[in-house]
Amino acid sequence: MATAEQSRRPTERIQQDSRYDFLSLAVDREPGDVVSEFSPEIDAALERAVEDDLDVAWLQGQSCTGCTVSLLQGEYPEQFQLEQFRESIAFHPTLMTNAGDKALDAIEGAPDVLIVEGSIPVDVPRAATLGVDEDGARRPILDWVVELAERAEIVIAVGSCAAYGGLPAAGKRDPDAVRASPTGASGIQFEGMDRGGVLGPEFTAGSDLPVINVPGCPTHPDHVLLTLATVLNGHVPALDEFNRPLPLFSPLVHDDCTRRPDYEAKNFASEPGEEGCLYEAGCAGVHANCDDSKRLRNGGTTICRDVGAPCIGCVEPAFWDRFTPFYETRETREEVSEPEPITESDRTISRPVGRFSGLLIAIPVCVLLLPLLPVIGVLWLVNRWLGPDGPIAWREDPRNQSVGDR
Repeated sequence: MATAEQSRRPTERIQQDSRYDFLSLAVDREPGDVVSEFSPEIDAALERAVEDDLDVAWLQGQSCTGCTVSLLQGEYPEQFQLEQFRESIAFHPTLMTNAGDKALDAIEGAPDVLIVEGSIPVDVPRAATLGVDEDGARRPILDWVVELAERAEIVIAVGSCAAYGGLPAAGKRDPDAVRASPTGASGIQFEGMDRGGVLGPEFTAGSDLPVINVPGCPTHPDHVLLTLATVLNGHVPALDEFNRPLPLFSPLVHDDCTRRPDYEAKNFASEPGEEGCLYEAGCAGVHANCDDSKRLRNGGTTICRDVGAPCIGCVEPAFWDRFTPFYETRETREEVSEPEPITESDRTISRPVGRFSGLLIAIPVCVLLLPLLPVIGVLWLVNRWLGPDGPIAWREDPRNQSVGDR
């Protein structure tokens, strides 16, 4: 195990150019292909943590353990050995078999990679503790994070709670809509969309990198695996403005959504579960950056929108506050200063302000169009009955069926 005197070690201690940079490989491949094609190499990267005496410590703060469970339940190729992942982590309160002082001895030194899951209660530190101090008092996880981060070569925040505060920090952005967090929950280096957090905006680990954020509620197992294997191979990942690995969090959820054609056709669902684009039902996919629309979950089979659930923006900073109330129309969410949607969403006829200005425009338009209405009606009926698809009964139109009838 590394000692405290070895803190701020040069990156070369774990750097080898001959080892794979899995995040860079993800740039030119479809999501999911890197894990399936390079599973033996990912195994080797995790095994290297054992062979090269690289310590990986995983701490949990205010957490439901959902990100750990997501990782353990990920469906990997047959040749991938998840047991290797468990063995590569020196300390994990959920996975490790040791307990008590023997378990805590594993993190008394300087971990090469520190992973944090869950937010950190700053105002009420006793809300999340680990072990006891020399006086026998429960030791706050806040103290552990601050101490070990200063010694670590790499610090990774897994899940939106650790990255930006998540659900435990709800209420900081909009306390009137959501009750403010009673514990002062914070992310490791962000508070919502603002840099700062527990370690402060200027913090860098021994590798001169800031905290690497791998958000999600829960985080995608592939995202954790690829990020950890990349840093264990000694590579420095490219990060976006919110410290997320770019290859994983540069795509917009909306871009590759299977309901994107409905968006372009302005075929919007009015509520979750209906057919059509879920934008009007509160979908945050136009604001959320993540490759989930192609990577999918549950063994690469499905994602939220496939079952009629709008994206709630769980990978974004300031989730929870930023997108609540969930499943409400965009007009409702814009009242709480939600960011403007992407360009396509603005392709609508602008509405003049004021009732009189609207009448001034509407009256001449109606006068001009009125003589054309009979002609338009006749053409529509001819196409309806003589077109290639034949007539369609009203009740057979899927847009006129209830969710249960489809």
